[in-house]
Amino acid sequence: MNTVSQPSDTSSHRDRSIRLAVITSLVSKLGTIILRLVSIPIAIRLLGIEQFGVYTAITMAVGLIDMLQIGIGPALTRQLSQAVARGDRIKEQTIFVTSILLSSGITLLLASVAAFFLYQTPIPQLFGAEFDSVSEVMYRAAWLGLAIILIEMLCVTFEMARDGYLETRFSNAWGAAGNLFGAGVLLIGIWFYPSIEFLLIAVNGSIALAKLGNTIHLLIQRPYLFPRFSLFRKKLLPSLAKDSIRFSVTYILAAAVEYNIMAFLIGRHAGPEAVGVYNVMITIHFSLAGIVSMITRPYWPALMDAVEREDHPWIVRSSRKLLKAGLGFGVLSGIGLIALGTSVLPLWVGEGLQNVAAGFQIDHGTLAAFAVYFILHLWRHMNQILVLGMGMINQVVCVVIAESLVLVSFTTMILNETANLTMIYLTMATSIALFTGWMLPMIFVSGLRSTKDRPGIEDAEGLDPISKIIN
Repeated sequence: MNTVSQPSDTSSHRDRSIRLAVITSLVSKLGTIILRLVSIPIAIRLLGIEQFGVYTAITMAVGLIDMLQIGIGPALTRQLSQAVARGDRIKEQTIFVTSILLSSGITLLLASVAAFFLYQTPIPQLFGAEFDSVSEVMYRAAWLGLAIILIEMLCVTFEMARDGYLETRFSNAWGAAGNLFGAGVLLIGIWFYPSIEFLLIAVNGSIALAKLGNTIHLLIQRPYLFPRFSLFRKKLLPSLAKDSIRFSVTYILAAAVEYNIMAFLIGRHAGPEAVGVYNVMITIHFSLAGIVSMITRPYWPALMDAVEREDHPWIVRSSRKLLKAGLGFGVLSGIGLIALGTSVLPLWVGEGLQNVAAGFQIDHGTLAAFAVYFILHLWRHMNQILVLGMGMINQVVCVVIAESLVLVSFTTMILNETANLTMIYLTMATSIALFTGWMLPMIFVSGLRSTKDRPGIEDAEGLDPISKIIN
C-alpha cells in the first residue's frame, strides 16, 4: 500500500465524483423507475398476468446467466482503482485489456452453453409443467432474451471500468438515455405490438443499447484502452481469477438466490401467475433500492481509493453518513409501503394481482414482511460495500454462502408445504438477520479497529471512529 501522504484535494475529488454520480443517477434512476412503473401495468393489462409471468420467468432466467460472470467487473474496478491511485499507466492498460478479453471469452462460452441447453431442453422441463401451455411463445422470447443479455454481458465489464476511474456519472448518463428511449418505444409500440417479444425489446433491449453506447464512449475517451492481444498478460490471470471468483460470490449469490432462484422455485411450485406477482414486488424492491445504490455504487471505488491512500478520516466520516442515510431511507420506505401499498398497488397494476392463488395476494401482512426484508437487505448491502471496500473479501464470501444455502433450503421446505409469499419474505428476512445482518458490521468494525493505531485514523476531534460510527 502507498504510505506517502496524499494531497488534501484527493478527498475533495472523491466527494465530487460521488456527488456527480448521485446527481446523474437521479436522472437515470428516475428514468428506470418510470420505465418500470409504466411497463408493468401496461404489460399486465395488455398481456394478462399469465403472459406477464412468462415475461418475468424469461428475464429472470437470462438474468441468472448474466450474473454468472459479473465477478470480473468488480475485480477490474478494484485493481484499476489501485493502478489509477498509484499513477501506473502500464498496469492500467494491461489490467483493463486482460479483464475485457477474459470477460468476453467467458461470456461467449456461457452464451454458447445456454443456447445449446435451450435448444435441447423443452420449456416445460426447464420451467415446470405449468408453463406447457405457453411453451411456444416462451421459446421465442427465450432466444430473444438470450441475444439481448449477450450484448449486456459483453458491455458490463466496460461499465465497471468506469467505476474504477470514478466516472460512474457517464454510465448513469447513458443509462438515463436508454431509459428514455425504452419508455418512448414502449409507449408508442406496445399498443400496436402487444407481445412478450416487443416488451423484451423495449425494456431490456434499451438497457443493452445504453450499455453499448457507454462502451463505445469509454473507448473514444481513452483510445489507449482499446482491447488488443498485445496488452493481454497471462500473469494477471491468477489474481483476476481469484478476485473474480470471490466477487462473483459476494456480489451475485445473494441477488441470484433472492431474485432469480426464488422466482424459479415459485414458478415450479405455484405457476406463472405467482411469478408475475413476485416480479411486481421485485420491481418495487429494485426501484427503492436503486435510490440507495445511487450512493453506494460510486462510494465503493471511492472507498477503495481512500484505503489505498490511507485516508482513514474520510473512511470514518463517509461510512457513518452512508449507514445512517441508508437505514433511515429503508425505515421510511417500509412504513410507506405498509400504510399505502394495498391502496396504491391496485391503482398501479390493476386488479390482475387479485386473480392469483390466495397465498400470493398482496395484503398488509405481505407488505409488512416485505418491509422487514427490505430494511435488512439495505443494511446488509451497505455493510457489504464497507467490508469489500476495506479489502476483506474472504470473510464476506463465507458469510454469504452460508446465508444463501440456508435460505434456499428453508424456502424449498416452505413451498413444499404452502405457497405463501408472506412466509417467503419472512424467511428471507430471517436469513439475513441470522448471518450477514450482524456479521458484516462486526467484520467492518474489526477491520477499522485493526488500523486504529495507524497515523491519521482519528479525526480532527481525536474521537474513536468506531464510537462515532456506532453512535
